[in-house]
Amino acid sequence: MSQDVKMNDMNSTVVNNGREDEIDLLNLIKNIWSQRGLVLGFILVSVLVVLSFHFLKASFSVASRIDYPVSLSFLTDNELSYPNGMSFSPRDLIAGKVLQSAIKTSGLELSLESLEDSITVAASNSILRKSESKLSVLLTNAKTPEEIRLAAETSLQYLKETGRGYVTVSLDIKDLNINTEQGSSLLEILVGEWAESSLERGLMNTDITRPFMPFTINESSNLIDNYDQASSYLGSLNQAILQLSDLSGTGSLVVGGMSIEDVKRRLKALGDRDIGPLREFAYSNSSSLANTDSAIQVRLFARQRLLNLEHARLTKLIGSYDLALEQLGLDNKQQQYSGRASQTSQGNSAQFDQSFLDSLLQLGTKLGAVDTRKQLFDRRIKAVEELLFLEKEMAILLGTSSEKAMKINPNVILKDALATIQKDLNEIQQNIGQFVDAIRELTLESHTQVYVANSAPQVRGGFMQLAPRFALFVVLGALLGLFLGVFIALIRSALLKSK
Repeated sequence: MSQDVKMNDMNSTVVNNGREDEIDLLNLIKNIWSQRGLVLGFILVSVLVVLSFHFLKASFSVASRIDYPVSLSFLTDNELSYPNGMSFSPRDLIAGKVLQSAIKTSGLELSLESLEDSITVAASNSILRKSESKLSVLLTNAKTPEEIRLAAETSLQYLKETGRGYVTVSLDIKDLNINTEQGSSLLEILVGEWAESSLERGLMNTDITRPFMPFTINESSNLIDNYDQASSYLGSLNQAILQLSDLSGTGSLVVGGMSIEDVKRRLKALGDRDIGPLREFAYSNSSSLANTDSAIQVRLFARQRLLNLEHARLTKLIGSYDLALEQLGLDNKQQQYSGRASQTSQGNSAQFDQSFLDSLLQLGTKLGAVDTRKQLFDRRIKAVEELLFLEKEMAILLGTSSEKAMKINPNVILKDALATIQKDLNEIQQNIGQFVDAIRELTLESHTQVYVANSAPQVRGGFMQLAPRFALFVVLGALLGLFLGVFIALIRSALLKSK
């Protein structure tokens, strides 16, 4: 009976302790809530202290430099030159005349000397520079795994290729007594002034190789010479129209009711229908033409002699290419035979290793032979094309007279046709000039033909770098104030109870 009483007392004690714990937790929450003003005060004070520290640090970090990366539209992978052929240097953007024009346009009270000391230019993209630096650190670190190293090398090569056509103009504003807005505006004005200056000086004019003088018939020369000059003039026009076709945006360009394709078709028709056949007709009737001009016969003999010499040279050159290609084929067969013989003579692991090295050497030799054969084959094809063109010229030169077939005076036909050819050539020459002028006007109207600004000027240093962390500082300050407020409120309530 006494044991049952003890068990009941123990159970009642546990229940009472649980009730006391519940009452204490409720009292704890009530005490904190009754002192909520104290907790909120600590939160506000903590937030103010943290923000003060934040602004104090920000005030010591002022903007020091502004970078303006621009992409130059006219630069290519292989050449650093303007479209007109002159060489380009990044220093052109900060030349003295460009800086003077920028100062005058911006209206800032700056001296040319101070601006020259504070501005720099580099052939790179400042936006990608930090990524390139991190990748370079990975590559220089000996502990970097091989997979990460390969990925870093690929990424770094890609970034370098991406930033190859960029130029970054940097302005140090610490000693210029200007703010970031004025510095950013000055850089934008500077690049714009350089673009306008380049356009006005003709640096952005497309380098089109074209005849500027119209085609004229030389009355003192014979008909054959005039047709040769017309054929050469036609070749110059064809080269000019091909260069225009390679420019971006010219496919849809219409000038004088004609497109580039229309001019191409007219040039082809003029060559195939008039100049080519009539030039051959003039050479075929050289004997009758020589009756009126003895200089024609002398010229034809000298030209025929030169063509024969060139024909002999090209024939020997093609023969030497054939001999070299045949020798390379024999060398490859001998190397294959020797490689098989060495493989059959293997007896142990050392010989196997040696044969493996020999196989690698033979593979390298074969690859080198393939490149050599390709170069020789390309040269042979070019020589054959020149030989075929030469044989065509010789056939024209040795053409039989058409006096028996036609009872028409060739002088009358050739002179009348030459006047029409002169008119057509000069019209096409004017059309090409109009296309070149239209392309230049399009370039003058838009700076996108010169440069493209992919981003606004980037400010380095200053409060701008700390501003994105403003919300984080507020949250940290509030949490710190909450913990401190609750801690002080608990201590205060414990002290009050003890009294």
